[in-house]
Amino acid sequence: MLSHNLLVNTGNILSLSEARQKASQNSTDELIETLKIILNDNQNKGDGTIVINGKEDTSLQDVDRKDLKITVKVFISSPDVHSLKEALDQTFKTLNTNVIESLVIAYKSDEEPENMLSSLKKIWSAVEEYIKVDKLSSVGLSDINTNIFIELFQWADIKPNIVQINLTTCCAVPPALQEFTKENDIQLLTHSDSYEILPQEMLEGIFGSTAHLRWLIRYQIHLKCRGILSSKGYLLYINKSSFKI
Repeated sequence: MLSHNLLVNTGNILSLSEARQKASQNSTDELIETLKIILNDNQNKGDGTIVINGKEDTSLQDVDRKDLKITVKVFISSPDVHSLKEALDQTFKTLNTNVIESLVIAYKSDEEPENMLSSLKKIWSAVEEYIKVDKLSSVGLSDINTNIFIELFQWADIKPNIVQINLTTCCAVPPALQEFTKENDIQLLTHSDSYEILPQEMLEGIFGSTAHLRWLIRYQIHLKCRGILSSKGYLLYINKSSFKI
């Protein structure tokens, strides 16, 4: 069996006129449309990592880094620390930065609560390593059960200061979470991302039936002084395998 890894860097999707014309679409539709635009049929076969890049972003080349704010959301479905670090390291490299101002982790799992907490502790321990060397500023979690979030917060050496909830599936902020975030000066944010930003059937429709998504990053870069979104893009790491006859 041959296998290869595929790293997809969409580049700044704000520069894609086809994507801009569909600004009202949700995050999954936006991602699918973007992948269709930048992907081509010239994917190499064999071992190793294949890199597919979108249009190079030159819009921020002359902007001082201190004038930018980078926010990142990482979508993972495994507590594998290596994959998380791989995602973060690739993001630093791609964005040519030593620091990310805001990071939100979306960990999708159907684990039982006690297993979920154990997995999140593994993930958070890895995140703390980056915080301790000043590579991450504000960090938090998305769509997490209130009790699990509180337990993780109380356990953590470095406390999460962001929690993000989806108001399309939760019509109101849980009162206990609202009270806890207020008491502990935690930023309570909302979002409208799908529970699974790139469902397996859509992944296979684009990359083939043997494709497996290891991690996915969405980044946004704002100009601080004007609050303008200057760049937005996705990074995906996919494993593919095929039988050799």
